[in-house]
Amino acid sequence: MDTSSVIAKAHIPQDQAVQLKAGDRATLMTPGGNDVAGKVTLVSPALDPNSTTVEVWVEAPNPDGQLRPGASVALEMIASTVDNAVVVPSTAVLKTAEGGTSVMIVQDGHAKQVEVETGIREGDRVQITKGLSGGETVIVRGAYGLPDKTKVKIADAEAGKSNDKPAADTNKD
Repeated sequence: MDTSSVIAKAHIPQDQAVQLKAGDRATLMTPGGNDVAGKVTLVSPALDPNSTTVEVWVEAPNPDGQLRPGASVALEMIASTVDNAVVVPSTAVLKTAEGGTSVMIVQDGHAKQVEVETGIREGDRVQITKGLSGGETVIVRGAYGLPDKTKVKIADAEAGKSNDKPAADTNKD
């Protein structure tokens, strides 16, 4: 058996697979802590009806034989990279009436709605690919229904948090 090159197969959610293409960079991580650079060679056009996942193949060179056929590895695949990406909390991203997306920023003490395009979503963070240049003050809570050009005051981030316990009801009838 020629093991000078190996293929790792993974089943990933379709919303993530749609971002991948053959030739994308990947890394195979062995349980022993060795990382081996590889590349995506196949993104299946078919969706597995049972798991609703897409099969992706990653090929990596194996000149030292450290990757063994049948062994398990962790895969990291990079669909694209964006230098100096603008990332905001997902709570800041709003849907517009036209079906687009926007965020509210603070400009000269007033709320301003800015149309944006989103990219990668990871947990509670969203990449903004168009519309923000970075450095803007983004309204992350309470922007839904906030009219454009409303006067706003920037509050301390800690002001919204309260460690006070509610007082017990002491009224006795």
